[in-house]
Amino acid sequence: MASSGPSEEFGVSTGELDTLVRDTDFFRSLVENGSDAIVSIDRDSTIVYANQSVERVFGYAPEAMIGEDLTMIMPDRFHTSHFDAVDRYLDTGDRTLDWNSIELPAEHKDGHEVPLSITFEEHSYEGERIFSGIMRDISDRKTHERNLRTLQAVARDLMQLRDVESIAARVVDAAERTLGFPIVSVFLYDETAECLRPVAHSEAVENTFDEVPTLGEGSLAWAAFESGEPRTYAAGEEDGAPVYRRDGPIASEYIFPMNGHGCLLVSSTESDTIGDRQRSLARILAANAEVALGRAEREAERERQRERLERFASIVSHDLRDPLQTAKATLAVARAGDESALDDLDRVFDRMDELIEDVLTLAKQGKAVGETERVDTAEVVAAAWSTVDAADATLETDDPPTVSADRERLRTLFENLFRNSVEHGSTSNRATPDGAIEHAGPAVTVTVGALDAGAGFYVADDGPGLGDADADRLFEYGYSTESDNTGFGLNIVHDIAEAHGWRIAATTGADGGARFEVETR
Repeated sequence: MASSGPSEEFGVSTGELDTLVRDTDFFRSLVENGSDAIVSIDRDSTIVYANQSVERVFGYAPEAMIGEDLTMIMPDRFHTSHFDAVDRYLDTGDRTLDWNSIELPAEHKDGHEVPLSITFEEHSYEGERIFSGIMRDISDRKTHERNLRTLQAVARDLMQLRDVESIAARVVDAAERTLGFPIVSVFLYDETAECLRPVAHSEAVENTFDEVPTLGEGSLAWAAFESGEPRTYAAGEEDGAPVYRRDGPIASEYIFPMNGHGCLLVSSTESDTIGDRQRSLARILAANAEVALGRAEREAERERQRERLERFASIVSHDLRDPLQTAKATLAVARAGDESALDDLDRVFDRMDELIEDVLTLAKQGKAVGETERVDTAEVVAAAWSTVDAADATLETDDPPTVSADRERLRTLFENLFRNSVEHGSTSNRATPDGAIEHAGPAVTVTVGALDAGAGFYVADDGPGLGDADADRLFEYGYSTESDNTGFGLNIVHDIAEAHGWRIAATTGADGGARFEVETR
């Protein structure tokens, strides 16, 4: 038996299909229920047919359009050109525009313009020339194209910004304008605290939350950050922990990671579903932010390197030149017969050796910390103390915290703080120049403990304190009120703290001695 065609696979014979497609009701149903508006006019531009979709696109019921002029859905500025084009075509057959998917605006019943993609066709009906247009509302596409152009401008802006805070703020602004979600936040990774910190957010965030928290393990944002894959939260779904409490105001949230830098969060108090175009825009924005943040970090590192080079140049040109000149003068005295000057020469060389060692330490400590580990501070403190010529000094520990750090560089930090307390000062066997920091000296008691609420640690001594030293300049390279001090010890401490993302400050302790506080989060 010969096959009657593929249609039989679906239970319809070829003959039945032919009858079906010839049925006027079938075509009427197809046209009436289509998503595109279909409008037919005669040669006088009078509307003779409109399908049901015209009400969705133009705001008019079909019956209200039939018998009216086509200009009822046409902006005023196009009226004259429309009639001129129709007359020309009827007379000459020449088309003034392409009839296939031409983009033109229409006017809605409420007065706003609707961008359309229109395909025209001419056909004959009962001896009359009829022109029909299939009209598709392309508002969403036009909005998407406009948003893409906005993001292109944003990408250019981001590459001009130099700090991460400005970049984050610009990203939030762009997200508000292009994504249609009012609650927008940018969280950036805090390596020291090992969490995501809020850096910028929209005004709606402040109106929605009493306080924007940091985000860590267990949050959906952290899962997106670690995996590098976007995450979605919808109220009632248990696919992961939300950014905010499940009993909070957020009903839907979309999280887009920025490759190790942080995450972009767009949220709503309503159960919305982000569309494909919005998701695409958010991915583009997050990618642009990622590039800008990486560039800003690289530029910041280059600036730090430039500053270190300038620092070393200053050391070589000045700080090393002075002892060299002294050494030459002392050597000349020794050659003239005063061999006792050689003792002074040894002290000059010792100072030069100390200076060179500090410079090399600075070169290492000024770099950003790479890999870190959880470090038992008490163990590092003990190791550092063993390298210090402490004489009669005493070390006490008061439950110092465990921190995430580069172990060796943390040890160097403690070594320099300990030496700061015991090696130079009023109780040492050397005279203290006017204005010198009156360190506790060899008999000092040095205490290392934890700051309140686990915020970091401190190093304190029971000496006379900071004296007349300028506390604001203590950590500057080369700053010292002692003539025989390189002035790099506390600068090394500062650089190590900064490389970890920590903050350090000098103050007076409870017993009146010097106290250095290092905030690690």
